[in-house]
Amino acid sequence: MGTGAKFSMSWEWESASGMKLDEHRVTWARLEISAGGETVTRIEDLDSGSSRRSVFVPLYPLAEWISFNWWILLHNSRLSRPDAVANFDRLRLVDPGYKRNNFRSIGDGFAWPDLVIYSAGAHTNISWRPYSSPVARWKIRYIGAGDCSVDSQDLRTELARFVDSVIVRLEECGVRGTALQNEWESITGADPEEEQYCRAAARLGLDPYSEAAKHESEILRVAEEVPEALLGDFMDAVDISRTPESLDWISRCMRAVDVSASEPLADVRSIRSALTARRASVSPFKPWESGWAQARAARGAASLGPLQRFSPGDYFEVSEIPSPEDRIQAFGKNSGQGGKLIVGAPQGNARTRNFLLGRALWHSVAEPENRFLVTNSYTDRQKTERAFAAELLAPASGIAELLKKDPWAASLDDIDEVAEHFQVSSVLIKHQIENQLMSAG
Repeated sequence: MGTGAKFSMSWEWESASGMKLDEHRVTWARLEISAGGETVTRIEDLDSGSSRRSVFVPLYPLAEWISFNWWILLHNSRLSRPDAVANFDRLRLVDPGYKRNNFRSIGDGFAWPDLVIYSAGAHTNISWRPYSSPVARWKIRYIGAGDCSVDSQDLRTELARFVDSVIVRLEECGVRGTALQNEWESITGADPEEEQYCRAAARLGLDPYSEAAKHESEILRVAEEVPEALLGDFMDAVDISRTPESLDWISRCMRAVDVSASEPLADVRSIRSALTARRASVSPFKPWESGWAQARAARGAASLGPLQRFSPGDYFEVSEIPSPEDRIQAFGKNSGQGGKLIVGAPQGNARTRNFLLGRALWHSVAEPENRFLVTNSYTDRQKTERAFAAELLAPASGIAELLKKDPWAASLDDIDEVAEHFQVSSVLIKHQIENQLMSAG
């Protein structure tokens, strides 16, 4: 998926005297949407066979859809989980979340592109596919396809610019009191507490206006009881139905990690200093590359060669308190002299446990917060964290040295031998080969 891309919408107002609804008539326009340097609205006219980069539609339905889905579009990162992204082409038409975030759901009898917006934290994924409208009178076919990742704040700015422009057009043409204008006024007029509530609901996968009301007490309790440093990761991971038990688990973990470590642990300060020095040189658009670079710096600070094992367990005193939420895997507290980690999700073996500890170490050395969660969410932070753990435990240069052959020719037995050497899973080695060695070749 392309990274560091831009999403833009441009339009020219057109005459449409035949439209019945005033809001459709006055916002009729020639619309062009682009993402990642590609034209999303490139269409083929099925009658003439010609193609063009824009589509004629009223902009009101699109602006209304954006406003009514504002918080979910910008803050629900649950659609970015790896299993969903890997099966996007199958799920985009059946998964309720993808369907809600798809321009096709705008409807109103017009032909909209098959374009899905789904947040991944600091960046948002944009995916579009070819599509022929089932509406008989719209004899067009969208012919483009692509995927890209854009800065979430830039996307927010562009969507807001579009909605504001449509509302100005309505007002200039004397159209007032529409659902769009009322909804947008509620969004832009929300006070800080209302905004916080709406963001929290969206991160829990709920529309703050139509779905969150029956869970209001749980949402407010989360905001009150979960420390600020943990709040985002907690909301991205927890199932709303398991919120009370998960909050109780957080409280138990907070009490447990406040007990002093029973024995001296490895000092993380040299690793933290090395990562701080690397921070300015990593890519803001490719979180996995940031994770790899930070891991190399960490191994360098620990004076490890490419074939030497890194022992993340040396940096934590580990105990277990079973978590009621499978997506919340561990709770940690760090200090200069190592830290404490409460493992909540069962680890199948020592190798998967090593990966969990490697992910926890990233939080301990790369972030300023004293307490942290390790979860199954998949925002940019988790992508960085996972890449860090993989490269920390099994560096790509070491894998290449052990393979002694073209990575494309590596067999399953070869991968298993390398995994045995580094004491990690074969899946981790396979991903390292695919993501670093094969892509480099």
